[in-house]
Amino acid sequence: KRVKKLTQGRGADYAFECTAVPELGVAPLAMVRNAGTAIQVSGVEQEITVDMNLFEWDKIYLNPLYGGCNPVIDFPQIVRYYEAGEIKLDEMVTKTYDLDNLQSAFDDMLSGKNAKGVITFD
Repeated sequence: KRVKKLTQGRGADYAFECTAVPELGVAPLAMVRNAGTAIQVSGVEQEITVDMNLFEWDKIYLNPLYGGCNPVIDFPQIVRYYEAGEIKLDEMVTKTYDLDNLQSAFDDMLSGKNAKGVITFD
């Protein structure tokens, strides 16, 4: 509702869902305009209910593996962008876990308690 209000009822051109929280799986479809693009970045690993009315008016729903990139080419470029400070990845991390707490990391991820946890290998 907030996105629709901010766009005078139109909706966003693009909306991304990056948490893998099942309840948010269709959120980008509700946020995009007619013929807008909804992108499910993280993937929801369980069955969810989808209101098919959300697909009306030529909306596009993408669930790309690796964002449709070529990892051999694109991952090194992403690292270069990160090292140059052109993309902010650290700000996306919501919690870090050492390897001894791997199970806690999975439990938090699956319960929706932590959206973007990172395992550290110190």
